[in-house]
Amino acid sequence: MELYCTLLCSAGLYLQYDGAGLLVDALNGPWAPYKQLPDETAARILAGENGFAGARGAVFTHRHPDHCRESLAEAFLRAHPGAQCFLPDERTPESLTLEIGPFTVECRSFVHTPIPYALVPHYVLYVTAGEKSVYITADAAPDCARHRAILAGRRADAAFWNGQYLSYPETRQLMAEAARQNYIYHLPEDPHNGVRRKCERNFARCAGELTTVSALTDYPTSLKI
Repeated sequence: MELYCTLLCSAGLYLQYDGAGLLVDALNGPWAPYKQLPDETAARILAGENGFAGARGAVFTHRHPDHCRESLAEAFLRAHPGAQCFLPDERTPESLTLEIGPFTVECRSFVHTPIPYALVPHYVLYVTAGEKSVYITADAAPDCARHRAILAGRRADAAFWNGQYLSYPETRQLMAEAARQNYIYHLPEDPHNGVRRKCERNFARCAGELTTVSALTDYPTSLKI
C-alpha cells in the first residue's frame, strides 16, 4: 500500500493511504507572504470531493493563521461527522499519540522558531501509515538534539522542514539522518522574497550536502512517499 502526500499550499499537506486522508496544517488562512489554502480547495474538502471524501481528520502543528483557521476546522468537523481534530493549546500534553483511521500521529511539543509575533504552543508530527512514515516539523526551531530525541534513531521515509534548516551545517546533517527524502516547504510564493532567495542561495552553495533535499514551491504538488 502506498502513501501519498499533496502540498496544497505553502504549509498545508494532505496525506492519503488506503482510501483515507489526513489534513495537516491545510485548513489555514491568510498570513503574508505565504500562500493560504485556496477557497476552491477548501470547498472541495468540506464537500468531500476530488479525493477528499476519505478525509478522517485534520491536525495542526500550532494556531498561527498560516497553519490554522479555526472557523474552517470547525466547518470541516461539521461536514465530516466522526472525523478527528488535533489543535494544540496551553492545556495540551507535551507528548501524545493519536490513531486517526490508518494513521498513527505522534505529536511532540517543540519550540517555535523565534519570530516577532506572539508564540503559541507548537508541535512536530511523526505520522505512520502501514510501513511508511513522515516527519512534519512546520515552524520548529533548529534544535538538532530535540529532533534526534523525538526520532529516537528512526529514519522517516519523508520529512518536511522550513527553509532555515538549509542554513547551518548541523541542520543539513540532521536532514540527511532524519529521512530518506527531505522537502523544504512553507516558502513564500513570491520568487523575489528574501526568504525564498536565501533558500535558493543555500541550495546552490551546499548542493553536495543536499542530495536528499528538494524545495517545494508549486501548488498543488503530489508526492509518492
